[in-house]
Amino acid sequence: MAMMVLNLAGVLAGVIGVGMMMPGLIPEKGNHETVVRIAAGLSSNEADTTAGNQPGIGLYDIMGRTIGSTHGHRTKIKDGDLMDIKVPFNHDVGKKPTEYIAVTDGGNDALCISYIALTQPDGTKKVWYGDIGKVCGADWYHSLLKTSDDDYQPSCIWIDRNRSNGLRYQGLGLHINDFAATNERAEQYNSDTNLMCKAAPRFRMYENMDSEDYIPYFDPPLDYEEKTLTDKDPKAVMDKNHWVMREEGPHIKKADIDNDPPPKLFRRQAPSAPVAGATNSSVVIISTSPNHSARELCDSQTSWGYDFASSTERLFCDMRVKRLWPVCNVNQTSACFDQQTSTMRPAKGPRGRDTVSGQVPPQKSYGKTSHWN
Repeated sequence: MAMMVLNLAGVLAGVIGVGMMMPGLIPEKGNHETVVRIAAGLSSNEADTTAGNQPGIGLYDIMGRTIGSTHGHRTKIKDGDLMDIKVPFNHDVGKKPTEYIAVTDGGNDALCISYIALTQPDGTKKVWYGDIGKVCGADWYHSLLKTSDDDYQPSCIWIDRNRSNGLRYQGLGLHINDFAATNERAEQYNSDTNLMCKAAPRFRMYENMDSEDYIPYFDPPLDYEEKTLTDKDPKAVMDKNHWVMREEGPHIKKADIDNDPPPKLFRRQAPSAPVAGATNSSVVIISTSPNHSARELCDSQTSWGYDFASSTERLFCDMRVKRLWPVCNVNQTSACFDQQTSTMRPAKGPRGRDTVSGQVPPQKSYGKTSHWN
């Protein structure tokens, strides 16, 4: 059976095979190490050479033993770029297959990860997409990366060492084998997202995480249906007695993983209030991609990033207050976002209010406009 990768967007959106990814998106195998590829969808750095810090990587076998690890670094990954991180084996454990992986931010420049791919020395390839993190409540944003010939663009999820500007998580841990999917497994996860999002060894975001931390694993290991890869016993997945840690690290404790991460409650901010859902207000992104929805960004409690305009929807999301405005056209000439000048046009109603929404359009002017497709 061909290896596949799960693509979720709240409901079953489809399954993408590793072989369907565009050439060059999966790393080549190393000689004596596992190669982990991090795909950067975006960073919080507004400079022209925007980039996020190289994350730290931890690899673990089926019993949670450390196979290998690397520390994070201030080396940058540019927006939309890929970085291969070679993780040498821990000689005390030997060349065990990777089952679990931890990724932690390596610096104070937040990084938005579109996908994580790894290739083991025997050539085995595994991939995990940021869409899964978005479904499970991680801080997220759209990504400009395209990973397949059908123009699939996975969302990216944010990790940030200093958790600035409201970003909540320093890293993530996952049982990457559980995201090698069949249609049946995708349907099982969609019918009960707790199986994917609420079982800490399978996937979890961590508020505090360091490369020295161990992550939880399933003990005993889970059983799967041979052909469909679905869980034979979903209750065993959710049984916290089966969530085991080899050691408690400096930040991750067993008591912590037994509880869900705190929800993110977004509150609309007054125009003069500190930024709550945006990076830097001097940047705006205009996208022509049908995969990018301004409405989805504005409707989400957990989205975080630059102001965003969708040419397809003809909508603009003010990420600072999560409010939608129309994009200007021949029929909408006021109280709208002008894509030609990257500014908001004022309203013509009484006291500067829009006659439809009753709201006063924000004053918007950007130092940089990024065009996505």
